Amino acid sequence: MFDLATRSLLNKTFLADGIFSLIAGSALLAAAQPLAAVVSPALSPAVIMALGAGLLVWGAFHLATARKGGPSALATRISITGDILWQVGSLAILASAYSALTVAGMALIVVAMVGVADFLFFKMRGASQARLLQAA
Repeated sequence: MFDLATRSLLNKTFLADGIFSLIAGSALLAAAQPLAAVVSPALSPAVIMALGAGLLVWGAFHLATARKGGPSALATRISITGDILWQVGSLAILASAYSALTVAGMALIVVAMVGVADFLFFKMRGASQARLLQAA
């Protein structure tokens, strides 16, 4: 279906990020009410739904750019920048809303940060490999 054997690391990472983002976004949209209650008593389900919708767009972007030869340099920069902004935003939420978050809410944010950091690592490594191949 995806013929993964011939795809670059960067392309495979974009596919994985796209698929995972679509699944996570769908789960957030489907379970916005209970997730909001688990993360923080003060959190509106609309925030979870907005995050879920954003992840659907993010996933579609990654799957679309992974098609036909893999992501362009611009798409790669956008993706890496987005992952870095996710990390910064997550840290800002943990720092500023610490007292309003539940333990489960903090754990979910940290788990998401670790997942995004993994994708970021493989995107950066894949982009480095692509640059080396272009230079050769």
